[in-house]
Amino acid sequence: MTRKKRKPAYHHGNLRAALIECSLDLIQEKGIRALTLREIGNRLGVSRSAAYRHFADKAALLAAISEAGFVEFGDALEAAKLGAAADFASRIEAMGIAYVRFANQHRAHFEVMFGEPRQPGSPPSEAGARAFGILEQTIREGQQRGEVRAGDSLLLARTVWALVHGTSTLRLDAERPGFVQFSSEILRTGLQVSPVGIVASETPSPAAA
Repeated sequence: MTRKKRKPAYHHGNLRAALIECSLDLIQEKGIRALTLREIGNRLGVSRSAAYRHFADKAALLAAISEAGFVEFGDALEAAKLGAAADFASRIEAMGIAYVRFANQHRAHFEVMFGEPRQPGSPPSEAGARAFGILEQTIREGQQRGEVRAGDSLLLARTVWALVHGTSTLRLDAERPGFVQFSSEILRTGLQVSPVGIVASETPSPAAA
């Protein structure tokens, strides 16, 4: 799905939000490499110094875009979970569909969130940790109800995340409708039936990754 272009609506007091929105439009059009504060300022009709009052550099702007994206992404996962039936199978499928839908509808946000490495020394993303935590909590709840195999819930959550993220990044759902539901079924089977010789071992916290 193509991001809808918005008119650069800027007035005193919302320049920061306007810079982020304009950046997303530019990334959608030309990719992250084309993003500069000078170009964004030109599009909005403001001076470069005005843009620098909100973001010290391009890295700071990208970090703000990423964090805002993870907030919206976490909200989408939470809404999908709460909107589904209470059993694990229904919730994990709803969340998988919400993940892929977000990636398709917010390609620019998705590119920044997962395509740009964090700057050395930058704090971990609180919104990103929250989004992952929603998934990990869902798995723990499934374990408590006996619907999900025993083991390290963080490792299981990372496995789920990797599969759904791969589907979203490769856009496999666009090539074959129903792929998300099919992969969710395979995933649920792996979570519910413990294959011989596979043990969910300890894994570092996502915040430490």
